[in-house]
Amino acid sequence: MDRLFSISVYEQKLNLDVDEMTKYCLSMKRKEKSIKKSNKGGWHSPILGNNHSPLNPLFDKILKAANEYRKVISYKWPLRIDASWIMINGYKDYNVEHIHPGSVVSGAYYLTPNNSGIVFINPSDSIMCSAFDNHDVEEFNEFNSSSHVINPSENTLLLFPSWLKHRVNPNLSRKNRICISFNLVKGIFPSMGL
Repeated sequence: MDRLFSISVYEQKLNLDVDEMTKYCLSMKRKEKSIKKSNKGGWHSPILGNNHSPLNPLFDKILKAANEYRKVISYKWPLRIDASWIMINGYKDYNVEHIHPGSVVSGAYYLTPNNSGIVFINPSDSIMCSAFDNHDVEEFNEFNSSSHVINPSENTLLLFPSWLKHRVNPNLSRKNRICISFNLVKGIFPSMGL
């Protein structure tokens, strides 16, 4: 059977010091007011600049993973981090469906265990729903699912196409869900000094 259109989501377990980065993220939350983007509740940092040295090991890993990922998607240009930000979702906080326009690849790195799921939406979702509903499917798979949930564990990095719609399920834990999200764009020289 031919697989006509595939969407690749890159997932890698890292071995970084999450304790140090978590402390740093929480200290940022105490200093900065939350901005409003896709978040419903929770704290969304302003875009990070290049003066966040506790996060530099993560930025290095992102760039290495991005180089591997661009080969998978056959993207010929090097990628650089254009923007990054911290997300802290408390109890029942979530993020609505969105994309990351103006970027090539986006991603998130998870500092906490037991994260609420990130839900990726099939680009054909609205058409699929008119063709058949959930009662017509015996078992969901890559050919008939209108969405796919990944429940990232602590110290996990995800990369995905920036055009892929996604949302974050409500955090039903009483503990914070902390991640660092980012956008990658075409370029040779990183804009964040990385």
